[in-house]
Amino acid sequence: MQLMDTINEFDSRISPAFKALSIRVTSFSTADGPQQDYPIDFEFFTSTKIDMYTQEAITHITGIQGRIPGSISIGHQNESLFIIPQRVHIECNYKLLRIDMKDMQRILQHPQPNIHYSEWIIDAIKNANILVELKTNQNTIIEWPLGIKAAFIL
Repeated sequence: MQLMDTINEFDSRISPAFKALSIRVTSFSTADGPQQDYPIDFEFFTSTKIDMYTQEAITHITGIQGRIPGSISIGHQNESLFIIPQRVHIECNYKLLRIDMKDMQRILQHPQPNIHYSEWIIDAIKNANILVELKTNQNTIIEWPLGIKAAFIL
């Protein structure tokens, strides 16, 4: 496959499906509730575009939304610092995944290229070290790692 043919095919067959993608993510952490712990879920919004100059496909996380349904203890049990319940809405441009021409060709040769690329994106999310700034009970902001347990495309 010629260089420009690969880029054009990836751009026409794969990129449109991933231009504005929503992904549900569950954190390893749980929020304390009155009778049970609650999972912490976020929705990631991603965008994949072709960079013609570098000849790469680049997927960015463009937004993160979610809700902390209860408090999250930080540090030792005896410490009094914790993240308070809150809504999270973050606009960002986090570079999640960058693939080159060889990877594009490999994806295009797969029997189900969109599903195959989806798996790459999910793996990249699970392996990402994403920090979000959250409010604490002491009126401070703390960087908290999401610690992604599961992710799936909506």
